[in-house]
Amino acid sequence: MNILTHKQYCLEKYKGSSVLSLINRKLLIHKQLERPPRSYVVYSDLHGSYHKFVYWLKNGFGYFKLCIQEILGGSYSSQICQSYEKLLLLVNRTRFDSIKDSIENNESKNPLKNQFLERVPKKFVKALEELENHGLSKKRILKDILEILRGVTRGDERRIIKIVPGAFLENILKLYSPADDPSYEALLEGVVSNPKIFPIVASMIVKLILSNTFDKHINLGDTFDRGEEADKLMSLYQTYFNNDDSPIPLHYIWGNHDILWMGAGIGNPILCMTALRISMRYNNVDFLTRYGFDLSKLRDFARKSYKEVPIGKYVKAKKFTNWSKEDAIKMTKVLLVLESKLALNWLKEALEEIGDETIGRIDYRRDYERHLDLMRLLPVGEVGDDAEEWKAFCEKRPLYLDPYFPSVDKDAPGKLTPEEEELVADLVTQFTTLPKLQKDINWLFEHGEAYRVVDHTLYFHAAIPATKDMDLAETKGLKGKALFDFVQRDLKRIGQFHREGKEVTLREKMLLWYLWCGRDSAFFCKDKMATLERAVFDKELASRGTLTTWKEAPNPFYKNIRNDDFLNRVLQEFHADKICMGHTPVKNMGQAILSHKHGAFIVDGGASEAYGDRGAVLINTPDYNYMTMHPSLDSLIEAEKEDRLPNLVTTPLEEKNHLKLRHMDKGYFLRKELEAIEELIEDNVDHFYKSYFYE
Repeated sequence: MNILTHKQYCLEKYKGSSVLSLINRKLLIHKQLERPPRSYVVYSDLHGSYHKFVYWLKNGFGYFKLCIQEILGGSYSSQICQSYEKLLLLVNRTRFDSIKDSIENNESKNPLKNQFLERVPKKFVKALEELENHGLSKKRILKDILEILRGVTRGDERRIIKIVPGAFLENILKLYSPADDPSYEALLEGVVSNPKIFPIVASMIVKLILSNTFDKHINLGDTFDRGEEADKLMSLYQTYFNNDDSPIPLHYIWGNHDILWMGAGIGNPILCMTALRISMRYNNVDFLTRYGFDLSKLRDFARKSYKEVPIGKYVKAKKFTNWSKEDAIKMTKVLLVLESKLALNWLKEALEEIGDETIGRIDYRRDYERHLDLMRLLPVGEVGDDAEEWKAFCEKRPLYLDPYFPSVDKDAPGKLTPEEEELVADLVTQFTTLPKLQKDINWLFEHGEAYRVVDHTLYFHAAIPATKDMDLAETKGLKGKALFDFVQRDLKRIGQFHREGKEVTLREKMLLWYLWCGRDSAFFCKDKMATLERAVFDKELASRGTLTTWKEAPNPFYKNIRNDDFLNRVLQEFHADKICMGHTPVKNMGQAILSHKHGAFIVDGGASEAYGDRGAVLINTPDYNYMTMHPSLDSLIEAEKEDRLPNLVTTPLEEKNHLKLRHMDKGYFLRKELEAIEELIEDNVDHFYKSYFYE
């Protein structure tokens, strides 16, 4: 809800409420404002790595260890603490396996329904016995897990009321209450007196712990890219988050690859070819099939276009499961040629229709001239479709990795052949009509954001365009926060038009293209995208030129952000105290920390196999910020098979100064609610006072 209207909303909500109920709510808010905030987790750049993310969820992102150390670490050895970790781990694995099965079997049921009564593995009972073998009584174990529950809920019993079925609620609340309750010890004794009741109640309490582990998730974008299960990640977002049975909010920040698929989903043909090409390049074809794509026309056209296998750098996958490597290379090259032609044509059309916007605005002319010059460098018509001719040509002119472009007209390099036009039309139609894909694209438009400030921390995907002289760069006459706000409003409007079936204009489609690969785009953040150059030209020889260089120079932001003065300028611009971003893979903790002084972090750890199969996650607790580096997926799978804790490297980044909920975003809303309640009490208390007290 818009914070500007929240007080008015509360005034309407409580209108007509009794004075006594308003007083009660006022007291509850005052109490709540002084509670510590809950924990939340931040991650980025999943890149289609659905299974890796499921394992992160199963393992609590490394928070189980932190949580138990904070709450029980002062009383027990590391061995006992690990045994308590195992309790949480075993139940959480079952929980997320149920979600995973529902998604993978394409079931419509909500797997989170009645999670309180969900079955747990018998290994949980053995884990309880393991704690008893350490010398702990059943009563002590029960008290410990109740202490963990109180710790993660910060003593707020209302957090468990929504989860526990009515039949259990009274006794669970009594167990949750302080030990000075007269019935507390008797209730504990009643639980532990029966060896079969004890593990049941213990598992229920663990489920409550798990349901309250994180207050929210913040995802810094790039669900799509190099992994093969982006569709399953999208289903997971829509299943696990923001629903009645699991009210955990997911704040989603758009990444550059999300922008790519959003642009393809609304029918930008350049981005349609690009999205398919990247999928083909990494053999991420299974998820295309699950979306309903039919690439047979593309395959047939590629086979017809190339007798010999292209020799440029077109694919990076090592295994090809849907068709041969030769077909994959041919199809990827066809898509790259189509992408290059369409970019040239659409930039020309944009110049004619939108105009030459070169001063502080999107420079279509610059991009058009670069693409035109690049296409003219291709050795069109110099060799035929013969491997020996190719080899001889490349030996004579070593700049070229691939000399054969039969569908490119040297005099009109952007012109599509009739067969290419037919193929493009077919692929664009698939992007804009496939039901599951359109559902996911609409979700990205509706739920995504360009940035978000949460509890005084600025979250964004890639960069805030900057200049070499440590200033914020202008794009479309805007910079900094104003630029991000413009992009967000425009994308939200485009998404709404698309959902409603209204026409999306050339300008709007080209905006998505620009955000994907434009020079000053906050999502791309490089001076150019050199895909064609890298596929066709030799790296060493090309680097000696200008047009054909492989180098994609990063925006000055990445150098500037390590300067404390510039970082402080950014924080002031967005009214924040810290920043956290993704987009740039990190290999270790040192790379993840941009500034100790301001608390600036990068959490893109490279979740996909193509990036190294790591993973950096930021965990915010009321007391500390932690960074957790996750091992490979194979390591996580092996740990689960062996029923052992995964090897997660967790490092405390900064200690917090005993923050309360009143310091957080939620505290702002609570204070606005309090203002509304005070106003309503003031309006009604005189009458109630006179009627309540008598002579």
